[in-house]
Amino acid sequence: MSRFVFFLLLLAVIGMAAHIWLASATEKTDFSPRERNRDEVRIVAVTPPAVAERNSEETRRAVQALAGAACVEFSGITAADAPRARTAFAALQLGERLSERRVEEISRYWVFVPATPAIDRRAAEQRIAQLRKQGVTDVSLRPDNAISLGVFSSEDAATRFLSSMQAKGIRDAESGPFVRDLREIAMIVREPDTETVARLTLLQRDYAGSVLRAIPCPAPPA
Repeated sequence: MSRFVFFLLLLAVIGMAAHIWLASATEKTDFSPRERNRDEVRIVAVTPPAVAERNSEETRRAVQALAGAACVEFSGITAADAPRARTAFAALQLGERLSERRVEEISRYWVFVPATPAIDRRAAEQRIAQLRKQGVTDVSLRPDNAISLGVFSSEDAATRFLSSMQAKGIRDAESGPFVRDLREIAMIVREPDTETVARLTLLQRDYAGSVLRAIPCPAPPA
């Protein structure tokens, strides 16, 4: 009787172990319950072999052409792309070997009486009073004590207004750029190694119209 009970218990243990093993095996191999949005998965793009081969050849030629350059300039990065480009170049961890060159365009010009070391705030206010007596009403004092007589959208307009001021006897007025807007930036890498040049070549594909070329290294800032 005791042997019969023992065999019953043994069969129960074996059955439970088999059940646990089967459940565990099913859980490991059946991933369907874990899938999310299976029908929405799409292949975005596949690079054709011919295009991939051409890209690889262009990269090889660019690296070969720039090998040994003292400095390499990555230019043509638009103002809109500048923040993204700065982040990408920061990831290269180039340290002091990386510098930036700004390309600006003038969007406003002005006519003004320049500030000089001899003109303090009080002297500038006295000069404004003299200008008003000469018929100039639209004047404003800048923080550096320069006196603005007008801001214009073109250099020609500023030049014509300057002539009218000179006709009134205002001989100390000048015209010049007032607002400079960022048009694009160029990133300059000093003494790039082959790996860095290769990474720059690949990065160039993300910025339409950008140019990668060897240049003489700019003088360090004073």
